[in-house]
Amino acid sequence: MITITAERVWHDGGIRVTLKFPSDRELTNVVKTLAGARWSEKLNCWHIPDSLDVVSLIYDKLNRYAFIDYSALRKTMRGNRFRDSGKEQKVIRVVKGQPSSIPRDETCEVNNQSDLTTESGIHGRVIRSYVSSRNASAGSGSKPVNELHSVSQRVLVNINNVKLSPVAIGDLKRFRNWLESRRFSENTVRTYTSMMEAFLKFVFPREASECNAEDLTRMVNDYMLPKGLSYSYQNQLISAVKKYYKEICNDKVDPGDFTRPRVRHRLPNVLSKEEVRMVLSAPLNEKHGVLLSVIYGCGLRRSEAIMLEIGDIDRDRLLLSIRQAKGFKDRVVPISPKLVEIIDAYIKRYHPVRYLFEGQRQGYPYSATSVEKVFNLACARAGIRKEITLHGLRHSYATHLLEAGTDLRYIQELLGHKSSKTTEIYTHVTEKSIQRIRSPFDDL
Repeated sequence: MITITAERVWHDGGIRVTLKFPSDRELTNVVKTLAGARWSEKLNCWHIPDSLDVVSLIYDKLNRYAFIDYSALRKTMRGNRFRDSGKEQKVIRVVKGQPSSIPRDETCEVNNQSDLTTESGIHGRVIRSYVSSRNASAGSGSKPVNELHSVSQRVLVNINNVKLSPVAIGDLKRFRNWLESRRFSENTVRTYTSMMEAFLKFVFPREASECNAEDLTRMVNDYMLPKGLSYSYQNQLISAVKKYYKEICNDKVDPGDFTRPRVRHRLPNVLSKEEVRMVLSAPLNEKHGVLLSVIYGCGLRRSEAIMLEIGDIDRDRLLLSIRQAKGFKDRVVPISPKLVEIIDAYIKRYHPVRYLFEGQRQGYPYSATSVEKVFNLACARAGIRKEITLHGLRHSYATHLLEAGTDLRYIQELLGHKSSKTTEIYTHVTEKSIQRIRSPFDDL
């Protein structure tokens, strides 16, 4: 769908609202019908006069033909020109070559703080007047606008500056407390609460108890898709919202009403053994080389590697203990004698106190972001051109085990997968069986 970007500017001796969009004949013909619409060679776009109902005007005329981006226009709502000090701020972009002062009659007197557009700009005076006018003009057989949300869903999609109500803040606190009481990991608590916060901001000013599954669908269509947010973001959002309505607000909405997107089947990117060898030998720092070697040599997740303690290595049985990993599960994995020798040499040189890999402060684990940077730098030095992440070392470990004939059930245990279906994905990326297939092209 075409996107129209609306913005206030000072142009032709007055405040105008520009409408910028890619060339489209049908949409251009519709814009021409707007009152006072003119084309500007200087701005290279159409523009219309500013007015109190400009938001409703644009929405009413153009929402059927394009997605409307009001983020720039929202920052210059008339009420937003006035702050606590009562002084007018210069918030309108001035076109080069035009006078910068704004005449007094172009502004409005603000005597009541409640009359201002809110800080978020999402449900201010202009939107309220639009809803009132639409409901007032609706005939007896017409359906009135539903409490602002039909406007917010498409017109204004920037939720970053929305200030939640005390009720919504309380809901988020209850949700966080519930997650923490059930001993969810810190990452899960942070992710779920931030996702639920995004949902509550989108449906503002309504509260969670007033929403349903259609609101989540609208958020996907009118917020996530236009912003290009990922499939995994959408999946996490649905998980968070379903968890909230199941445990906190289950008497209001059936969480079964929330449906997930279609499942994607993507193969993990893996490195060949030669590429792994190049990556592990690339770091100039001994600690970095040992860290990447442990991740690949034992098939560890990033969080598991940085939380390893010195006492987790059983040198007699050649086992590495991984404690309280994903899902709060312990497991043991075999460790190569060659890798143990490398680790021992590293310990003698760096003298870690508690964690096997410590940062600049002794007794504290290496940061997760630093590990990512170490891997990316190693790949660059090794000349690896594949799109690969640090987790790709773990994928490579599993793939190489499978190619060597290791049973899939053992690989599942080594990786700490709860379901065998998660492990089965590696059967699709092994080269050994695929390379045996003869291409029909060879018979031509």
